[in-house]
Amino acid sequence: MECSRYQTDGMRLLDDELSPDERLQYEAHVRECDTCRRELESLGRVVRLTDQLKLRVSDDAFWKDYWKSVSRRAERRIGFLLLAGGVVALLLYFVYRVVRSPELWSYEGISIAVVLLGLIVVFISVARERYHESKRDPYKEVER
Repeated sequence: MECSRYQTDGMRLLDDELSPDERLQYEAHVRECDTCRRELESLGRVVRLTDQLKLRVSDDAFWKDYWKSVSRRAERRIGFLLLAGGVVALLLYFVYRVVRSPELWSYEGISIAVVLLGLIVVFISVARERYHESKRDPYKEVER
């Protein structure tokens, strides 16, 4: 028999969309054709597996937690950007003051500048590392 006529009938049979005459014709064809029988068995397994799937109903608690996490991530990103921007602005202001003020060119002024610059670099480094580490933390969903 010509199998191309029956290619879509397997799914229609499983969905109970065939007329009684079409059903009888298809079942007769499947008894004689190994290819169509294997295809029907494969489709049957897929249908059984998809019937076992459960749709998760989103309740109010799910959406409340979802929006909390979205806003929390957005707040942290904005806070980190503002912090980094503030540090850069302070650093630029300090460089401007050093260039304009000769008394800051003393040993004490340069020492204080180096210490402050070191603290700023360490702070930015730790903040950046913590930020990137939090993205890959496998335990971030664990409640403590």
